[in-house]
Amino acid sequence: MSDRVLVLLSGGIDSAVALWLIRRETPASEVYTLTIDYYRRSRGEDECAARLSAKAGVSSHIKISLPFLRELEDQPPERGIHYRSVGFPPVFIPVRNLVFYSCAAHIAFSINANKIVVGHNGEDVGRFPDVGAGFIERFNGLLRESLPGYRLTLEAPLLPYSKREVVQLAFSLGVPLEDTWSCWGTGTIHCGRCEGCQTRRKVFRELGIEDPTPYERINTA
Repeated sequence: MSDRVLVLLSGGIDSAVALWLIRRETPASEVYTLTIDYYRRSRGEDECAARLSAKAGVSSHIKISLPFLRELEDQPPERGIHYRSVGFPPVFIPVRNLVFYSCAAHIAFSINANKIVVGHNGEDVGRFPDVGAGFIERFNGLLRESLPGYRLTLEAPLLPYSKREVVQLAFSLGVPLEDTWSCWGTGTIHCGRCEGCQTRRKVFRELGIEDPTPYERINTA
C-alpha cells in the first residue's frame, strides 16, 4: 500500500490548515482532497475548496453530492426542537461526521489511500457530538472491522488547537487565507453578520493579522 492521504476539505480554515500540514510532509502526487456537497451548501465554500486544492497542487480534488443531508435550520421545526433547546448551532447536521467519514473511507479505499485527515479543532469538541478523539478512535475501530486486512486510519491533527491557534498556524504555514470560507450563508461572499463571519473577524483582529475577506456587510452590533 502507498502512503497516500485523503484530506476531507470543506474550504474552511481548519481543513485548509490540515491540508497544508499534510502537504508539508507528503508529496503532492500522494495527496487527494474530498469535498462533500449537501443541501444548501454554500457555493463560496465549494469554490474555496477547489481553489485550495489547486494551490496545494494535490493529485486530484474529488467532489460528491449528498443532497439529503440537511443542517438543523433546514429540518422541519418539530424534528430539530430538542437540538435547538440544548444549544446546537443552526449548521449542525445530524450524524454528519459518521456519514462524511464513511464516504471518505469508501473513497480512500478506491484510491488506495491509507490515511484520511480531517480538520476539526479543539473547540468543535464542545459544540458537536460527533467530534473528538474518542469518537475518532471508535470510528477507526469500525474501519478495522469493516475493512479487515486493509490499513486505513482517520486522523484529526488539529484537535489539540483552539480556533485562534489554528489561524496562527495557518498564517505560519502560508495558507492562502483569502481562499478560505467561514460564512454560514449560502452565497459566494461572506455575509459579515453570521456567527461564522463574526468569529473569523474576531480572531483575525485579536491576532493582529490582516483580514483579507470581503464581506457583504459588517455587523458592528
